[in-house]
Amino acid sequence: MAPPPPRELLAVVEAALLGPAPASPAQRVELLHAVRDASPAFRTLLSYPVPKASDRTQVEAKEVRLSDMPPITLDDTDVQTALKLSDELNLNEIECVRLLVSANRESVVLDQGLDADLMYEIQNQMEALFSDGLRQRIITLVKVYPSVHFKLKRTTTNDLQLHVGPKEVKDTFSILKDCAAEVNENSTVELQITYGVLFSLVITFVSDALSNSHEKTSLPSSDSSFRHEFHELVMKTCNGTTAEGFVGVVRLAWTVLLMLTQDRNSARDSVINASSRAVTDIWSCLDIICCLNAFKFLRERVMQAAAYQVPPHPLCLCRLSRWVQILSSESESPAYYLNDDDDIVYMYTGYAHKLMMCFLSHPTSRDKIKEIKEKAMNALSPYSLPWDHREDPNISGEQIGQPTNQPFVSLLELVGEIYQKEPELVHGNEELWTFVVYAGEDHTNTQTLVAFLGLLSTLASSDVGAAKVYELLQGKIYRSVGWNTLFDCLSIYEEKFKKSLQSSTSMLPDFPEGDAQALVAYLAVLQKVVENGNPSERRKWFPDIEPLFKLLSYENVPPYLKGALRNSITAFVKVSPQLKDAVWSYLEQYDLPVVTVPPGQHAATQVYDMRFELNEVEARRESYPSTISFLNLVNALIAEERNISDKGRRFMGIFKFVYEDVFGPFPQRAYADPREKWELALACLEHFHMVLRMYDIKDDDIYAAFNTSGPSTSNASVEKQLPVLELVKDFMCGKVAFRNIMNIILMGVDTLINERTTQTYGILLEKAVHLSLEIFILVMERDVVLADVFRPLYQPLDIILSQNHRQIISLLEFVRYDYLPQIQQCSIKIMGILSSRIVGLVQLLLKEDVAKSVIEDYAACLEFRFDDFQVIENTKDDVGVLILQLLIDNICRPAPNITHLLLRFDVNGPIERTVLKPKSHYSCLKIILDNLEKVTKPDINALLHEFSFQLMYESCLDPLTCGPVMDLLSTTKYQFFSKHVGTIGVSPLPKRNNNQALRISMLHEFVMKCREAQSENKGVVTKDTSIGTTCI
Repeated sequence: MAPPPPRELLAVVEAALLGPAPASPAQRVELLHAVRDASPAFRTLLSYPVPKASDRTQVEAKEVRLSDMPPITLDDTDVQTALKLSDELNLNEIECVRLLVSANRESVVLDQGLDADLMYEIQNQMEALFSDGLRQRIITLVKVYPSVHFKLKRTTTNDLQLHVGPKEVKDTFSILKDCAAEVNENSTVELQITYGVLFSLVITFVSDALSNSHEKTSLPSSDSSFRHEFHELVMKTCNGTTAEGFVGVVRLAWTVLLMLTQDRNSARDSVINASSRAVTDIWSCLDIICCLNAFKFLRERVMQAAAYQVPPHPLCLCRLSRWVQILSSESESPAYYLNDDDDIVYMYTGYAHKLMMCFLSHPTSRDKIKEIKEKAMNALSPYSLPWDHREDPNISGEQIGQPTNQPFVSLLELVGEIYQKEPELVHGNEELWTFVVYAGEDHTNTQTLVAFLGLLSTLASSDVGAAKVYELLQGKIYRSVGWNTLFDCLSIYEEKFKKSLQSSTSMLPDFPEGDAQALVAYLAVLQKVVENGNPSERRKWFPDIEPLFKLLSYENVPPYLKGALRNSITAFVKVSPQLKDAVWSYLEQYDLPVVTVPPGQHAATQVYDMRFELNEVEARRESYPSTISFLNLVNALIAEERNISDKGRRFMGIFKFVYEDVFGPFPQRAYADPREKWELALACLEHFHMVLRMYDIKDDDIYAAFNTSGPSTSNASVEKQLPVLELVKDFMCGKVAFRNIMNIILMGVDTLINERTTQTYGILLEKAVHLSLEIFILVMERDVVLADVFRPLYQPLDIILSQNHRQIISLLEFVRYDYLPQIQQCSIKIMGILSSRIVGLVQLLLKEDVAKSVIEDYAACLEFRFDDFQVIENTKDDVGVLILQLLIDNICRPAPNITHLLLRFDVNGPIERTVLKPKSHYSCLKIILDNLEKVTKPDINALLHEFSFQLMYESCLDPLTCGPVMDLLSTTKYQFFSKHVGTIGVSPLPKRNNNQALRISMLHEFVMKCREAQSENKGVVTKDTSIGTTCI
């Protein structure tokens, strides 16, 4: 008999087993027959093809043919996953590939592919929670406690997009005005909360506007009385400029909602009066948005603010918000922001993108854009007065002729800001490119042209965008905007200045400020197009780059224009080796020289070179774009050099310029823009880092320089000096480079965290600290060899650091900085070097009262690594491995050592008498034991487990630590080694790979050794130990 249909079988089962009364005899018989008839179907359902050698070969070949679809190409990860499924579950390899394909389809449409019944049930449960007052409680919390941690903001933001009703929208809008009126622009947390409330409204309105459903009565657009009330609220101006700015952004989102819902209402409703009133409301909103320039506020005060750009703290993960997003997402809601810990900012930018696309594509707003564009063309002067940078050195070029508060200019800048943050949103965005084509037409003044070119430069931040921008400027779309305009303008000015020099005129003509700004904008587009263009295509785009060099030597060319020229030239260095050689050649031919003056002498005549431009032109203006661009250009060129046989001798002049003229006085210089201070420092640090990384020091080099003192007092010729040797000698006697780099480190981890989260230049400072720490490591890899020859004039770096204990503490405290793992890695490596050199390092930390914080910082770092779910391919970059290696390497060093300190031994008394209390003392020992007990995530933490077992074994052998450790392991809580003998000890070894050829077998070995040590401590060698040893 054929098996019953599934629904019929389900009805029989439910009637017999789930009824209000016990099943009747007839129902039991019917159930028995139904199950018996359905048993073949169940067996078929649970029967899968077994593995086959031919199918395995096909999967390993990375191309699989499935019966119902075209051939599928697999990558290494797909092959590995399919074979692992096959091996562990005894499934056919082809069927495993089919399973992966189905799983991938489901994951791509996660927010659309959930079972309808399950989705309905989950939504009902969530809506019941919020209707019972949960949402109102969250709103009240935000209003009452404005200083709450920003993770509350994350939850609030996402919860408020769950089908919000009219009352909740008005409550949220009231909260936004309260927060905006009192927000402190220097408080990251307050600003992030305000942004959360702002974007909760933006997301609500945009989601409502894009919704195709007309049946969700909780959506604001469906309530006509609410629309009227809220429109009156949103049209009221606020007293403070900050509050008005936030309200202006809400007006923008509200306008988008009105425009799109008005289209829907007009399509199904013919009420003329209602439609006329809606149009009036829309235009009143558009007028006030443009009048008060909401675009400028959204860009400058929200998206460019440091609080917006700061990523969520890695230890503060708010997973609830992820589920709320998934459960509340609609068909058109973006799913791309659900994958990263930075998803909250990603979501904000994604909805800003949706908001602007709705605004730019709607006919009504396009009419307004056309109006404000014509107004900008008429209001802004097509000409700028010439400006002589020699007459007023206190005014920077960027401050002259700045774009006025024109909404069209701000609109272009806002659109560019969105796609600068998320370049992938450009792909396939035809509405955006339609707007770009319109925005580039018929520019009559510099300000709108500069804003438009700025938009193009951000759109060229990907290979697709770069190709599109390149085609746009080929001259087929625009009449006056194109690549020919850029290169023709450069040639015209070069010819003009050349004729001026050949004539009797004593001074070069002034460079028009408007033209300089337009050229800077063009060059920024050129730079992005070349940097991000397809490597095979970009080689053909610009065959002649010589015009980019011809203005660099002229004194009347503004430094910021020279900076833009060199930045665009730098982009060509990596295009091809031929172009790199051409850049070197043109640079030597056209650019300002770096004149090297012998020590103790002065130049006979003043030469207009890079030194003069830095010290006499840029220093007076407190702006250094030309010098920064010059250093970045030579750094890029030197980094591409493959012939390093001369060890940098031919670049010694550049090194002396960086060392003496740029980096030496860099802390004492005045800076109009603090970002430029750290850009200048970064360029110098990258030069020093490159010198130390590229060139080695041999014994012959050391002895040849034996009679050389230092970079600033050397009597040797410049050609015979080695940059790497001079830099290391500077550190070994505590001179200029050491002091300046040490001062960056001495700012401390707390200052770095504060600057990173509150200042726009914080990311630059973070990079400077990272490079500074790496430079210290590179120097300490070379200083001991030099010290043997150059004593007593030059000392190893640890002796220089020991002269001020605060220097050592500052280097070690950066293990607490978890915004950038590379900084933690550097700090741990420095701890390893200093612990091997400074015998009294532990006493030093105790004396300075920082030992406890160091113990807890290392424990927190190790704990976070054990809890991490990310696979780290290179073990050299694994902070957990670095910490465990540090503990292993130091365990046999004289007591008290760093291992004793970090494992919380009693470093103030005899180590062997310590009573370890990991339950009550937070330390690396507690973290290690907790994870050895569980041994979780072996695919990620196998290496950490191995080193942890090795550390425990080594501590059982060490004469000082064996007693306390054995006593600890003899307690009931930590007798888990025998359990691991029966699991880890007898488990088959996985296949070897390049990074872990032998390490897993060592994991087995140390498990057995730890168990054996524990057993011997009791005086009994157990049977399972011998069994485990045999397995090894």
